[in-house]
Amino acid sequence: MEELRLAFLGFGSANRALARMLLDKSELSSDRQRCLRVGARLIPFRVVCIVRRHGRVCVPLTGAHKGECEIDLERALQQIEHRTASWPFGIMLDGSLVMHSARPAERVEDTIADTLTDAEYTTSLIHRLGSTGAANILVEAIPSDPKGDGEPAISYIAQALRSKMQVVSANKSPLAHCKDGKETYWYLQQLARDNGVTYQHESAVMDGVPIFSLWRDTMPHATLMSIRGCLNSTTTMIITRMEGNLDEGTDIDQPIEGESFEEALNAAKQMGIVEADESLDVDGYDAAVKLRALLVVLSTSSSEPISIPTMEEIQRESLRDVTPWATRALYVNGRKKYRLVASAELIDAPSGKTKKWKASVELQTLPPSDPLYNLSGTDSSVTFGTDVLGPVTVVSSNPTLVDTAYGLFSDIVRAAS
Repeated sequence: MEELRLAFLGFGSANRALARMLLDKSELSSDRQRCLRVGARLIPFRVVCIVRRHGRVCVPLTGAHKGECEIDLERALQQIEHRTASWPFGIMLDGSLVMHSARPAERVEDTIADTLTDAEYTTSLIHRLGSTGAANILVEAIPSDPKGDGEPAISYIAQALRSKMQVVSANKSPLAHCKDGKETYWYLQQLARDNGVTYQHESAVMDGVPIFSLWRDTMPHATLMSIRGCLNSTTTMIITRMEGNLDEGTDIDQPIEGESFEEALNAAKQMGIVEADESLDVDGYDAAVKLRALLVVLSTSSSEPISIPTMEEIQRESLRDVTPWATRALYVNGRKKYRLVASAELIDAPSGKTKKWKASVELQTLPPSDPLYNLSGTDSSVTFGTDVLGPVTVVSSNPTLVDTAYGLFSDIVRAAS
């Protein structure tokens, strides 16, 4: 790529953190253009469009007289975050102003839940951005209900790929979604190949920790045999708060300083780490979605077909019945701890039969020797078992939005390579 022209789909916390990272990591070329260093090259970049909630297209008309469009990211961040956005909005395509509203921006809630309600309008906009060359990378970070059909994110991604745009996404639903027995993820990857572009998703599971690129780039011909980990950091935080001062003593009669489940859940909500539908976290659904996403993406190295369980086939347990007293009693009797663990094991099949994954999300009691035992706060971790290596464990310690932003950032750099 000679220039990166980015269109942001959603401008909630994740994409705003990415915008800051783009500014921090950029370099100025000799002609004062902002650039990203990709290998030995400096590649100019600009953000040409931000689609916010309710399908609003936000572009300060910098460079309109040149037939170009570029958002002043610093100004955009300042005005959005101080809720004072008041610039004109529009988008330049082929040197023409085709959409414009002088009306001030609506107040924007400081939340990831920037919901786009006009899917048809947004899909049409993505097509125009890609087909005219106004944008060549779509950065998708919008909410998606894991219990739903994956829309509108799947349609937006598919349209961008058809329009020959590179796609980087923080959305896990397209990876885990299956329709009529066919995996949506592989449909999107085939669409990307057919159009000579890529669909990347490093931030979809465990924030920006390089799980997918680790597997793809450093473990050639390895066959995945098992997965085990704590994939939902919210539940780890809730259990940690219920444990309270657990590590300070082993007396069952010692006063329990841990919070109740309801108190710990409310604290997590105050931190902004609980899904709008809290059952996704506490009842194991989010962990199951992430587990299925990993199985779909990482099972491809096998030379034999493998059956991946549907979401309904992944057994799930809740942590609603855990109490501070139960965590204390478990610790006193063997120093064990509760954690909500997602796991999958590849089951051998008779000759001629398809191998299959057995997967579950369970509330497990862990001994001190377990790799997941010392996870606390918003930590998450996953261990891969393969046919060629001992267990490979990746840990993310107290991730922040910077982690999520870096996953998107690294995907942009890979798309530019």
